[in-house]
Amino acid sequence: MVNVEVKRQSDFLQEVLIHNHAEYGEHGQDLVCAGVSSIAVGMLNVLDQMTKHDVCELAMKEAYVKISLKQRDETAELLLEAMLIQLKTLEENYHNYISIHDQEV
Repeated sequence: MVNVEVKRQSDFLQEVLIHNHAEYGEHGQDLVCAGVSSIAVGMLNVLDQMTKHDVCELAMKEAYVKISLKQRDETAELLLEAMLIQLKTLEENYHNYISIHDQEV
C-alpha cells in the first residue's frame, strides 16, 4: 500500500512523505503506483521550477518521495495542497492501495 504522510504545524504544511508500493498490479502494470508517481514527480518538477531553492527540500528514490518546506511559502503550500487533492481522489477510488494520514505535529 502507498502511504502518504502529511505533517502540519497549525496551518503550515511542513512535509509530505510518500512511500511504498500499491501492489495493485504487476510491476510495470500497476495503475495506482503510476498515478501516484506521476502526481509526485510532477510536483517535484513544479516545485523545483516555481519556488526559490531555499524554500523546499526535495528527495526521491525508489518508492519514496519526500517534500519538506523549510519556511513558509504561499506558492509552495498552495501547490502541495493541490497535490494532496489529487492523491485524495486516488485514495477515494483505490482505498485498499493508498492511504493518506494528515497529522498535526
